[in-house]
Amino acid sequence: MESEGYLVCLEGGGTRSQAALFDPAGALLETRESTSVNTNFVTLEASRAAVVRAVESVLEAAGVLGERVTHCVSALVGPRFGSEALGALIPNATYHYYSERDVVFARADIYRPHGVAVVAATGATAWAVRADDGRSAAMGGWGTLLGDEGSAYALGVAMLRAAARVFDGRVDADTRLVEVLQEHFGLDAATYRTGMYDIAYWNPISRAEIAALAPLATDLAAKGDPVALQITHEIAVDLASLALDTAAVLFESQEAFDVAVAGGLLKAGDLVFAPLKEGFTREFPRAKLALGNEDPAVALGRLARYHNFSPIHQKE
Repeated sequence: MESEGYLVCLEGGGTRSQAALFDPAGALLETRESTSVNTNFVTLEASRAAVVRAVESVLEAAGVLGERVTHCVSALVGPRFGSEALGALIPNATYHYYSERDVVFARADIYRPHGVAVVAATGATAWAVRADDGRSAAMGGWGTLLGDEGSAYALGVAMLRAAARVFDGRVDADTRLVEVLQEHFGLDAATYRTGMYDIAYWNPISRAEIAALAPLATDLAAKGDPVALQITHEIAVDLASLALDTAAVLFESQEAFDVAVAGGLLKAGDLVFAPLKEGFTREFPRAKLALGNEDPAVALGRLARYHNFSPIHQKE
């Protein structure tokens, strides 16, 4: 299917947003990233500015005039922007809206979902949907205060807290946790305690910055660091529990269904993915797990074209 013009796709959450631009034949031209759009953590004005920057930069990179864009598809966690935000940039666009759940499935090349979608990014959420009767369920996604177990944020917090215990001498293990955080924040043994106080309380580290510590923990875990291995495993088990609990709401143990898993935390490979595989093999042996690796805004574009832009069609 060819649209009559260019397609802009917008995806984003609590850490960053992404824009992708497709030509009328469906070929990907450019992608560009911007900042957080989740209005639980940034203002509506900041969210709108991030989206505008993303669209401006992707059009500029491709050398395409905004007037040639006829469709804008978005799946933003929180806000829903249309012509009031983007009309000056893409005045001829029709707006279409999907959910984060749709994107997770699409990243695993699943466009008519019957199963479970799990995202393990800055936050962690799981959804279940049945294609036969339309029922759906969701768990997790409660944010930093009320939840986020199984997420990169949760792993970052666990790393900071474990390092505090190591620094105090309360952990008897050969670990580089404190050393890695010292390098990351530019501290040394003499300044570590006061430096971490400043980072945590006086000039508070952001949710996104805490989540960005997760790769430090998983890299150490991959090298066999015992404390990093322990906290990474605990977060992975929490993620598996979230996914399994969500699946159990709608599916019986012997049913066949898809499980799509995506998010930056999954870059750690089997350190995070193995408990999910083991849990579904044990409790839902006919479930088929798929890891979604495609960029979310790109997957969103393919999803929209697959459905001929049909889920929610709104001209503003």
